Amino acid sequence: MAAFGVALPPSAAFDAVGFGLNAVDHLCVVARHPEAGSKAPVLSFTRAAGGQAATAMVTLARLGRRAKYVGKVGGDEAGVFSLESIRREGVDTSDVATVAGVTSQLAVIVVDERSGERTILWHRPREIATRPEEITPEKVAVGRVLLVDGHDAPAAARAAAVAKERGIPVVLDAETVKGGTRELVPLVDLLVASSEFPALFTGASDREGALRRLLKLGPRFAAMTLGSDGALAMTADGGVVRSRGFEVSAVDTTGAGDVFHGAFVHGLLEGWSVERTLDFSNAAAALNCTALGGRGRIAGLDETLAFMEGGRRT
Repeated sequence: MAAFGVALPPSAAFDAVGFGLNAVDHLCVVARHPEAGSKAPVLSFTRAAGGQAATAMVTLARLGRRAKYVGKVGGDEAGVFSLESIRREGVDTSDVATVAGVTSQLAVIVVDERSGERTILWHRPREIATRPEEITPEKVAVGRVLLVDGHDAPAAARAAAVAKERGIPVVLDAETVKGGTRELVPLVDLLVASSEFPALFTGASDREGALRRLLKLGPRFAAMTLGSDGALAMTADGGVVRSRGFEVSAVDTTGAGDVFHGAFVHGLLEGWSVERTLDFSNAAAALNCTALGGRGRIAGLDETLAFMEGGRRT
């Protein structure tokens, strides 16, 4: 079986630290995605917590891990809501900064009732971006693994460099290409991307070719999530690993990738093979799609393992 090829510190204050986004999502379920210029009734409306790094840390906490989240919230009611949603899961928030007089990140998410597919409209004030000089070892280098989601890329690069200097492997949730992404990628050990990121970043049109190019830039492992089709990965020796997805009645795909990344870090901490880790991550993501919201159904360890072993594959 394929291995990740990275060493983890034997002990630390936390199993994992996540640096990046938190958000408050406003989910609007509609019968079908509206066409431009049309009007459509909202079948249901829900406010829920989300955000890539924050949701990944919540996932780890529900899997029984000691997790810490580092980021910023605005000084509004939404910031209180977001921070409390993380804290009540048992995730450490001691290094989350609150910026007075600024709104927190929010998203309006339109969910197609037929498929569970979603369209996200988001707003994030620049005042809640973390600057590189705000990153310290005491904040981000206190876990056995560091996960960054690539937002505030210069600060994420600083966090990755600090972690690597101390022998802590860095996982990147690579969703979009933005300013600073090219400086960040060579600093990470394991890159787990959205289906679109590898081609956009490397210019390679085929999936394996794009992953191969990513590996040449520094990471020892590169993968992409493929929604219901599962995941595709490539190891440092060029080995290709495919993991099929799981069949579920999808209610909402919001947060599936975030949960996948949290479950991925759990597999890394367990010392599992690449194959088992990807299967477990696909199972966790699929279960989350069966309820509304980015953290709609983050299952515990036993339920996720049972579904991984017995669920129907795509």
